[in-house]
Amino acid sequence: MYAVFMLLAASAYGLVSPILRLAYGAGLSAAATTDGQYAVAAVVLWVFALFCHKGKRINRIQWLLIVAIGLMNAVFSYAYYRALTVLPASLGVVFMFQFVWMTMFIDIAVKRRLPGLWKWIGLVLILLGTYFAVGVSVGAWRAMPMWAVGLGLVSAFAYAVSLYLSGYNDPAVAPQLRAALVITVAWIAVSFPFPPSMLWHSFRLHPLPTLYWGFWIALLSQILPTLLSLIAIPHIGGRMAGVLGTMELPVAVFGAWLINGDVVGPVRWLGVTMILAGIVVSEAIGRKEASM
Repeated sequence: MYAVFMLLAASAYGLVSPILRLAYGAGLSAAATTDGQYAVAAVVLWVFALFCHKGKRINRIQWLLIVAIGLMNAVFSYAYYRALTVLPASLGVVFMFQFVWMTMFIDIAVKRRLPGLWKWIGLVLILLGTYFAVGVSVGAWRAMPMWAVGLGLVSAFAYAVSLYLSGYNDPAVAPQLRAALVITVAWIAVSFPFPPSMLWHSFRLHPLPTLYWGFWIALLSQILPTLLSLIAIPHIGGRMAGVLGTMELPVAVFGAWLINGDVVGPVRWLGVTMILAGIVVSEAIGRKEASM
């Protein structure tokens, strides 16, 4: 059940890119969509937290985790959206998806224990599938600004750290409260590079689109992923969360085809299939072998 929650969280986030393209087409800026998603998510999650607050009190260690996860959430959003201002979407996804092996190596560094063979085979399938699924061209690689490449890798590292730290959350603490606090910390942090005045300016120019797209982006990028992952990760662990999180890419490719009308050829669908195979090999077969 908790693995399904993690898959749903990744799937929700996979729909963010196609929805963002619609929001940009409606006249919204990257700063407005970033600020808007945190503002809407904070309000919604605090409503959940206030009316559904049942659970253990938050101790000092859990407070530190909440702040750290919130900061990593903000770093990810800032770095990824800034990188996508100059990088093609396919390349941006490639760099962001380096979180898969980063999560795995963070786990190795912390626990000082190597994963089994099936984990490595699954990781190779996921990385190869990611390459094919985004349809990268040689010319695009040569035209990449190095600062954007760096931001793409920073976003991947921030996402990996966020996933891994979430594995240490106390499941007895109400996930609604934890999610509201994480988003609040992230909103405060992201307000430094993207001041709230940018959101207010967007609202004055495009009031209805700002509210409409802000809600959908918040729902898919912050509310559902944050709630579901904070419920799931303490039970499944950071490494498994990192692998299951790759479901985001197949959903993003399918969403781009269905919502935006992007052309998705056989090679990209092959990549999607390889990613799904990697998840099955790494988690289903790997966990079965480990338990025998």
